[in-house]
Amino acid sequence: MSVHTTNGRIGALESWSRTVDRAARTEKARTKSKGSLEYWLEQVDPDGQMDADTRMKAAQNAHRAHMLRLAQASAAARRRKASGSAA
Repeated sequence: MSVHTTNGRIGALESWSRTVDRAARTEKARTKSKGSLEYWLEQVDPDGQMDADTRMKAAQNAHRAHMLRLAQASAAARRRKASGSAA
């Protein structure tokens, strides 16, 4: 592990050790991030024209597609790292 990585982890751990209300600190990420259902509902049907069931299924599918793209990128990065390539 690099010095920068270790220093970053130390800083993050110290910051969390001083956090009184963990839920409040992470609320914005939970409600506005690409991981939240509200985000995907807004993405697939911004005008609210779909029926509730269709909208929910579309949001779940959009989220799954996003997660698969992340997994694909992660696997490619691991392959590059394993082969010694730098980009």
